[in-house]
Amino acid sequence: MGVSKLSAALRITLGISLVVFAIAAGLLQRSPWILPFMAIGFTCAYQFGQLRLWRVARNTGTLKRYWMQMPADFLVQLILVSVLYLIGFGLSALFSGGVSVAAFMPGDAIWPIAAGAATSIFSLYIDRIEGHPSSFFPAWMSSDQGSDEIAGDDLRLLPGPVTIDTFFAHRDPVPADADPQAASAADPSAGLSDDDITRVEARLGRALPELLITLYKLQNGGSVAGLCIPLPGHEAPTRYGEVMMPFGGYNDLIRAETLRTVWDTVCDYADPDAPDEAGQFPDGAKAQLVLAQWYRETLFLDYNQPGAPRVGFTDFDRYDTEGNRDAVTWWKDFETFFAALRHYEPV
Repeated sequence: MGVSKLSAALRITLGISLVVFAIAAGLLQRSPWILPFMAIGFTCAYQFGQLRLWRVARNTGTLKRYWMQMPADFLVQLILVSVLYLIGFGLSALFSGGVSVAAFMPGDAIWPIAAGAATSIFSLYIDRIEGHPSSFFPAWMSSDQGSDEIAGDDLRLLPGPVTIDTFFAHRDPVPADADPQAASAADPSAGLSDDDITRVEARLGRALPELLITLYKLQNGGSVAGLCIPLPGHEAPTRYGEVMMPFGGYNDLIRAETLRTVWDTVCDYADPDAPDEAGQFPDGAKAQLVLAQWYRETLFLDYNQPGAPRVGFTDFDRYDTEGNRDAVTWWKDFETFFAALRHYEPV
């Protein structure tokens, strides 16, 4: 199942679960005082399902509007849970032949809020898998290196250039006589064959850079080594604020079969035909292929000009005070971008 289908299935499942929960409260003829608490749980679940829009609001200076809308959201959810509760209550009265409303108990306050909290946690999970990371947790949360990185803001660049063999993290060597097809079947992250690459390029309608193809033949995306690019004016950086992390918080290269355009990633949460959402689609997004993404901090190939695609890195959520998008950091091609990468380790 693809990531978009999985996230859609999870969202539908969570929605159905909450509906069933509200109807069940009516079927069990719980006290009507349960309704405000269910509305709180439903409101939390709804808001956590809109995390991407909250980030856009934060970066566009419209966050206050979302906070002001919270009472209205609660009222809508209260009406919704009341209707669902009454449906269940009516069915219970119809088939049981009587009404016996239970007294309000502490659990009537705890369980609805707990259900909303559980749904909110799953919404966080959905929000992250929609970015196509190779794992749920960012690298700094799921590796031994990460525990050191949290301890301070200092880093040290390592000597030597980044090479094809040192690009991926913790990669087991593959025997020279190994069958690529068999290796791919045994390990989904194993390198791709020429036929695999051909299918990927046919699906995308784009030719991938040769160096990127070489990386995918070595390993089909996944966690990369600790890689950064020094910011201008910081040729010998010693702090995280002096470098950019082009592979984002997940620190991974997207798997070849899930490569898609910037346009597709924005369609996960915005409608290009809606006037108030169309501005979230960057210019040329249909010809920009996402290689790594942490929320909307994106590393991508740009096919909007003739010749080899250039590489761009920016945060598409971030705007300046005049409403213009942040400047994109560009490299003329993937080879130039690769040459700018440096290994680092936390201090």
